[in-house]
Amino acid sequence: MARDWPSETLTLGDLAAALGQRGFGVLVVIFALPNLLPFYLPGLSTVVGLPMMLVAAQLALGRTRPALPGFVARRRLRRDTLRLVTARAMPWLLRVERMVRPRPSALAGARGERLVGAWVFILGLVIILPTPLTNGPPALACLILAMGLMENDSLTIALGALLGLLAAALSLTILASIGWALLAGLNHLIGSP
Repeated sequence: MARDWPSETLTLGDLAAALGQRGFGVLVVIFALPNLLPFYLPGLSTVVGLPMMLVAAQLALGRTRPALPGFVARRRLRRDTLRLVTARAMPWLLRVERMVRPRPSALAGARGERLVGAWVFILGLVIILPTPLTNGPPALACLILAMGLMENDSLTIALGALLGLLAAALSLTILASIGWALLAGLNHLIGSP
């Protein structure tokens, strides 16, 4: 896609328009990938999580193609950057793609797409939670759900949903543990003479 684009840059809006219905899955993959980087960048999960949640909400509401707000749609991607991200992500995408093939069922139909959108929206909330190093598993689940959605693969969608459930449980457990530790420390400070 980036190789065939006529200019050196393209906008996310152009990309979404060119992909039509498949744009939902591609945009979820694009917004999930940065959370799979092997290092932690503070704030990155919110920057990519919120647009992913917007795309997921549109899918859950039954929209036929994604629409991005102007400030996101005008965001320019250089072809070279898109190629670099694609090259780095390719090993992950190829692993997932080997498992993915059309396996139609109700889960891969119109109602299933809405459920996938709702689940990716919830996982987006988990991704933007302020718990360091826990963004990868829910982002991977979103990526797998998006791949299943693009290929009408109900088994991949089910696997992504299950991974998302486990990832959400892990993230929420870590967040609750941090919260309890902070409350215990505060209680100790207040209670000490």
